[in-house]
Amino acid sequence: MAKQPTSRTRTHRPRLRALLAVVTGAALLAQPGIAAAEGPERSGGPAPADQRPGDPGTTTFDVFSDIQGHIDDWDAVLTDAEQAAPGSAATVINGDIVDRGYAEEYAEVRETMDAHDRDQPLLTSFGNHEAYAPAWCDQQTLCQSGWPNGFTPEDLYGTYFDFAGTDKVYGERVVNGVPLIGIGPDKLMWWEDSNLDDHVHIGEQQMEWFRDRVEARGRSGEPFFVFTHYPLSDTVTRSDGDAGRYHLMEEQIREVLGDYPQAVLFTSHTHADIGQDWWAERVQVPGGHPDGFTAVDTGAVLNRQYIQVTTGHDGAVVRARDARDGSVINELTVPKAQQGAGRTTLILDTPVEAVAPGRQVDVTATLARLGNGALGGATVELELPDGWEVETGTTRSVGPVKPGQRERQTWTLRAPETSGDAGVGVVARDRAGREVAAASLDVEVATAPSGETRVSDLPFLAESNTHGPVERDRTNGGPAPADRGAIAIDGETYEHGLGMLAPASATVYAGGRCSRLTAEAGLDDNIPQGSQRRPLPGDDFGDVEFVVEADGEEVYRSGVVRQGEAAVTVDAAIVGADTVRLIAEDADGSSSWDYADWGEASLTCAG
Repeated sequence: MAKQPTSRTRTHRPRLRALLAVVTGAALLAQPGIAAAEGPERSGGPAPADQRPGDPGTTTFDVFSDIQGHIDDWDAVLTDAEQAAPGSAATVINGDIVDRGYAEEYAEVRETMDAHDRDQPLLTSFGNHEAYAPAWCDQQTLCQSGWPNGFTPEDLYGTYFDFAGTDKVYGERVVNGVPLIGIGPDKLMWWEDSNLDDHVHIGEQQMEWFRDRVEARGRSGEPFFVFTHYPLSDTVTRSDGDAGRYHLMEEQIREVLGDYPQAVLFTSHTHADIGQDWWAERVQVPGGHPDGFTAVDTGAVLNRQYIQVTTGHDGAVVRARDARDGSVINELTVPKAQQGAGRTTLILDTPVEAVAPGRQVDVTATLARLGNGALGGATVELELPDGWEVETGTTRSVGPVKPGQRERQTWTLRAPETSGDAGVGVVARDRAGREVAAASLDVEVATAPSGETRVSDLPFLAESNTHGPVERDRTNGGPAPADRGAIAIDGETYEHGLGMLAPASATVYAGGRCSRLTAEAGLDDNIPQGSQRRPLPGDDFGDVEFVVEADGEEVYRSGVVRQGEAAVTVDAAIVGADTVRLIAEDADGSSSWDYADWGEASLTCAG
C-alpha cells in the first residue's frame, strides 16, 4: 500500500501567544472535497492510484537533486529512470547540480546526460553548492582565507545560466500541458549581509511572477508542480532547526501555495532517505485552503534516490525511487482539485505576544478568497469583549475580493486595566448580510511578575531583531526560530536568557512590582558561518552595547562589549517601572557578528 503524507498544521515560526483561529461557514465545510484531508488523495476527485508511466493520456517526468560531483551515482540514477519510464518527457534537477560551481563540473553532468540521450526539456534550480567555488583557489586547493578568491556573484550565476539555458533563477516549463515552475535565490546573500549564509532571497519581481504563475495554473484544478532547492521549515524530513531556516520569504511562498490543494512543492538539500514516512507532508496555511498543499522531499542522487511523477487528467502519482535496487520506496497521489463555488476564509492576528493593561494593541483581520468566483463585496465587523475599546468604528467595508486575493483591515484596540486572556472576534458578511467567514483571537493582557522571574518566561510586549525572532534560552541564529544552540559567553554556558542579533530589543511587563533586572551579558562564542566557511573579517568579531530602559528611561548602559570578552554583569534599578526594555545596540553601525546574549536575565519583584 502506498504511504500517504499525514495532514498536519505546522507553525513555521512562533505565532506569539495570541492564538489565531480560522473558521469558515458550516455550509462551505460540508461541500464535497473541502473537508480537512488525511492525505493528498482526499482533496478532490478519484485518486489515480494505478496510474503508471506510459499509460495513455499521461505525462511522466523525473526529478533529481543533489548530484554534487557524484557522477557514478548520476549515471546509475539515469539508468534506473530510463528503465522505469522510457518515455519520460522532462528532466528536473532541483539544485546542487554540481559540487562547487565550476564550469568543468557542469560539463561532467551534461556529458552524462548526453550519454543517456537526456535531451528533453530541462528545468533546474540554483542550489547552495552552485556557489561554493569562492572558498577554493582552484579545484584541488581549499583557500578559505582568500575568500572569494576572485569570484563574483555574476561569475557563479553566469556558469549556472550557461548550463540551465536561461538567464534567470526562476522560470516555467510546460510539457504536454503540465506546468513545472521553478523559483530560486536572486541574490547571493553572503555577499549582501555577513550574518547570512545560503539564505534564499526572492525579490519582488520574482515573487509577483510566482504569484501570477500559480494563480494561472491553479484555475483548472489539475496538479501543478513547484521546485526550489531549500525546504520550507518544518515540512519534510530534516527541515526543522538549521535545515529549515533558509527561505527569507517563507511566509509569502506559503501564502501563495496555501490556496491550492493540487499544488505540489518539491524541495531538496536535506539528503534525507525518502523511504521514510515524513518524506512528504500536507502543509496547511492559515487563511488558505483547509487541505493545504503537498510538500515532497526529492531525496538525493548521491544516495541513488530520486522522484518520478506521472500525471494525467484526473491527477498525479508521485513515486520515490531507489536506483540501488530499482524499487519504488514511497508513493502518494495528488488528485485534481474540485473546482466548486468560491470559498472565503478569515483570520485574525496580532504582532505581539501580550499587551500591558490599559495599553494599545493592533489586531489585523485578513479576508481571503479561494477557488472560483470573486466575493463581490463584504463587511468585516470586529467583536470586542467587555472593557476593550477601539479607536475607530468596528465595521469596515472590503471588496470586491478576487480569487487568490487577500484584504487586510487593522484596528488599534485599548486593553482594559485587568490582566488575563480576552477573546476578540471578527465576522465577515456578504452584501446580503449573510455570514461568510468568522475568526477569533485570544489576546493576553499581561500579568505583573512576582518573586524572582526569568525574563525568558515572560511574554514580549514588543520585540525587534535584525534576523528572526529574539530567542528564548538560546542564542540567536538566522531568520527562523530556534535555529541555534545554547547561550555561551567566553566559555560559560547559560541555561536561560535571551539571544539577539543587534540592533535588537525586547520589552516585558513589570507592572510596578519589580526593583532590579540582572543578567550576564556578552557576545556569543559561536558565529554561524555556515557552509561558505568564509574567513572572519579581521579581528572584529562583533561589538555591542547592552542597554536597559525602564518606562522609556535609560537606567543601564554597558559600554562596548566584544566577542571573546567575559560577560558583563548587568544590575539595573527598575523600581516602580511598568515596562522594562532590554536593548542590544550595534556599537559600530554594523550588525556583523553582533550575536548578543543576556545570560540568566531575571527580574527581582515583590512576592
